[in-house]
Amino acid sequence: MPLDLTALHEAELLRGALRGPWPPAVLRACRRALPRLLALPGPERLEFLRATAAAEEPEALAALDEAARDTRALAALDAAARARAQAALDAAARDTWAQAGLDAAGPDASWALAWETGERPTAFHVCPARHDGPVRAVAVGEFGGRTFVASGGDDHVVRLRDAFDQSGPDLEGLTASVRALAFGVVDGRPVLAGGDHDGTIRTWDPLTGARGFARETVAGHPSALAFVTAEGGRMLLAVAIGYDDHEIPTADGRVELLDPVTGELVRELRAEWDETMLDLAVATLGERTVLAALSYDTLYVWDPATGERFGTAELNDVWPDLENEGFAPPLLVGARNEIGVLVRIEHPPDYTVQSREAIYLKLDNLGDRARGRGFDRDQGPVAMTTHARRNVMLVANHTDTGRAWERPAKAVITYGGDGKDDVHLDADTRLITTAAFGSLEGGLCLATAGLDGTVQLWDAQTPHRHRRIGYGGSGLALFTTAQGAPALAVGTHSDTVLLVDAASGEKIGSVGCRQSGRGHDCDLSPYDHCCRGLAAGNAAGQPYLASSGCAAYGTMLWQPLSKIRGIARKGDATSGRVTFGTGGHSSPTALAFGEVDGRVLLAAGAEVWDPVTQECVARLPRWGFALSESAFGRAGDHQPALATRRDNQVDLWNPLTGRHLQVLDVDDTGEGLAMGRVAGRDMLAVGSGRYVHLWDTAAWERREWIPHTSTVTCLSLAEHGDRALLVTGTEDGTVTLWDAASQRRLAVLGAFARPVRAVAATTVRGSLHVYGQSRYGRVLAWRVAIP
Repeated sequence: MPLDLTALHEAELLRGALRGPWPPAVLRACRRALPRLLALPGPERLEFLRATAAAEEPEALAALDEAARDTRALAALDAAARARAQAALDAAARDTWAQAGLDAAGPDASWALAWETGERPTAFHVCPARHDGPVRAVAVGEFGGRTFVASGGDDHVVRLRDAFDQSGPDLEGLTASVRALAFGVVDGRPVLAGGDHDGTIRTWDPLTGARGFARETVAGHPSALAFVTAEGGRMLLAVAIGYDDHEIPTADGRVELLDPVTGELVRELRAEWDETMLDLAVATLGERTVLAALSYDTLYVWDPATGERFGTAELNDVWPDLENEGFAPPLLVGARNEIGVLVRIEHPPDYTVQSREAIYLKLDNLGDRARGRGFDRDQGPVAMTTHARRNVMLVANHTDTGRAWERPAKAVITYGGDGKDDVHLDADTRLITTAAFGSLEGGLCLATAGLDGTVQLWDAQTPHRHRRIGYGGSGLALFTTAQGAPALAVGTHSDTVLLVDAASGEKIGSVGCRQSGRGHDCDLSPYDHCCRGLAAGNAAGQPYLASSGCAAYGTMLWQPLSKIRGIARKGDATSGRVTFGTGGHSSPTALAFGEVDGRVLLAAGAEVWDPVTQECVARLPRWGFALSESAFGRAGDHQPALATRRDNQVDLWNPLTGRHLQVLDVDDTGEGLAMGRVAGRDMLAVGSGRYVHLWDTAAWERREWIPHTSTVTCLSLAEHGDRALLVTGTEDGTVTLWDAASQRRLAVLGAFARPVRAVAATTVRGSLHVYGQSRYGRVLAWRVAIP
C-alpha cells in the first residue's frame, strides 16, 4: 500500500497510521514525533516528521520525500478545493498554535541532510509521562491490543498512559511515594495495582480509571507487586513487604497474597528471618506456578496455592547496597525453569576486586547454580526478562561512586551470547531508578523512569550500533583552515576535540591534551577534560582553537591541523600549550573568539587574551568559572562589547578595558547567547526559558517572541547573503531555523531524541549549512535552500 501522508492532516487518521502498513522506519518516526504531530496544524506535520526522521530515523527520509512529492502533485490537481478543506481541518489547531505565540505559516526554506557523525540514532522511544519529582516504580501491560505504561513516584500520583497516543488519566488515592506497580488480568478484566511508602495498596481499572480496593499493611511498605495464579486458576496479588534501612522489621520477612477484587488477605508466605523482601518473580515449575521472592541474601520459592515453600537459596554475596543506589536486585524468569539473580563476586586472594554476575538457579534444584554474564563492579542488570525463550536484560553503568567519569551515559539491552545485536539506548543511567520490560504489538519494549521525573518507552528489539566519539557532546565551533576551507570543531566530553570538514563531515584531524604529544596526561574525568568549553576563530591568517575543562591546566590554546597543535608560551617551547590562568577556577566554560578593531581576541571566563601575543588584555570583575557563556559583538555607538552570562543575568563589557556597560535580566532556565547584525542594527540574542530575547544594543530595546515548545538550550546568529538568520536548539531536541529580522520560522531541521547541546551555521560553497549537536554527541549537518 502506498504511503499516504494526507492522513497526517487529521489526528484520528494519524493514530490509525501508527498501526498501518507503512515502512517500519516511517512508523518509528511517527511514534517518536506523535505528541508534537498531534499538536501541530496539518501543514506543519510533514515538516516535523521529516525533521524527526533526519535526526533519528534517516531510513525514513526517502519514503517521506517521495510521499511529499506525491502530495504536492495531488494538491496541484485541485488546489482550491484542497485549500478549503485544509482550512476547515486545521482551524482549531492553528488557533491553538497562534495562542502560544507561534508562527503557523508553512516553512520558507527547504533542506536536505548533508551528513551525520557520532552516535547512531537512538533506539525508538517516546515519553508517555512526566512527574513532578523522581519516579520510583514503572510497569507495562497489554490488553485488547493496547499497551499501557503506569508510573509513580514522589509526587504521589500514578500516571497511566497509552503507549501510542500517550493519553490517559492520572490516578489518585496513594498518599506517599509510589514504590511498586503491577498489571494483571482478573476475571477477564485488566487490573493495575500500586503501593506507596506509607503502606497503602490500591487497585484501579486501567480501561476506565475506576478505583478498586484500598488496604493498609500492618508493618513495612510494598516493595514489589506481582499477579500470580493460585488454586483453581484463581488470581492473587502478591505483595513483597520491605522496610527502610533505619527501620527494624517487626516480623519475619513476608509476602502477602491478597484477593485482587476485595483486598482481603488470603495467605502469608513467611521467610525465616526479620528481613526486607526486595523483588518478586512468577515462574512455572512443571505444571505448577511458583512465586519467588528475594531478600538481601536469600532467595525463597513458594507454591502460592498452598503456601508450601519449595526451597531456599542462600545468596550471601548479593550486593547489599543496590537498594541505596535506586535498584533492587532484579529477578529473571528464565526460559528453562530458572530464576536469575544479580550477585556480587569478590575475587581472591585479597578480595578487594569485585564484579557483578548474573547467576541462574534451577527451580527444581536451587543449589545448582549456572553462571551467566559477568559485569564490572559498576555495571549490572537493571531489569531482566525472557522473550522468545531468550534471556534479555537492560545493562547500565549505574553506581554512584562520586566520580562522574565512571558513569558514562550509556545503557544497553543485551540478548546474551546468541549473536543478536545489542540495542543501545541514549539514556542517562545516572537518572534511572527503575525499569520494566513489556509487550508492544507482540514485540518487546522497555520502560525506564528516573530521578528527572520522565518515563521513557523504548523499542527493545531494533539494534542501533553506536559509533562513539566520546561520552557526549560538549559544543561546536566553526573556523577556517589555512587553505580557506570551512571546518568544524566537535567537542566530545573526553580528552579529544574532533576536526571535521564542514562540507562533508569527514574527519580531518583532532586535538586534545593527550593528542598533542607534549601536553599533560591528566588523570581527571573525561567529563572534566579539555572539552568543557570550546571556541574557534582565525587570527593573523591562522586558525586557533581554545578548549578548557581540566582544572589543573586551565584554558588551552591550539593551532589545529598544524604540526604543533598546542602553542607554547613565550620562553617555554617544550610545554606544547598555552595555559591561561593557574588552573582551578581558571577552567571556564565560557570561551569565545571575537574581532575588536581589527584585532582577534579570546575571552576565557573573566579574562580577555590576545592569542597571538599571549597578552592578557583585560580582566572582568567576575569569577570566571561562574560564567556559562560569552560572545563578542558591538553595543552603543558601535563600540566593541563582550557579553557574558551568569545564571539569570547577562552583562555587557568593554573587552579592551573591562569596563561594565550594561546588565540584562533573563530566565536562568534557558541557555544560548550570541551577538550579531540584524536588519542593520547590532543585536544580542539570549535564550531565556522558552523565549528568545532580542536586544537592540544601541537603544537597549528588547523584542521577544515564543517560537519554542520547550526550553531553549542553545542558539547561534549567522549571516547568509544579506539575510540575518537565527538557529535555535531546545530541550525537546528540536533544531529550528529563523529569519532573525522578521522572527519568521523558516524550517524545522531536526528533532533529536535528546536535548540539543549546540548549533552553528555558515556558508559552504555558496549554500547555507546548519549544524546541530545533541547532548549525547551526535552531530547532524543540513544543507538549506532559502528562496
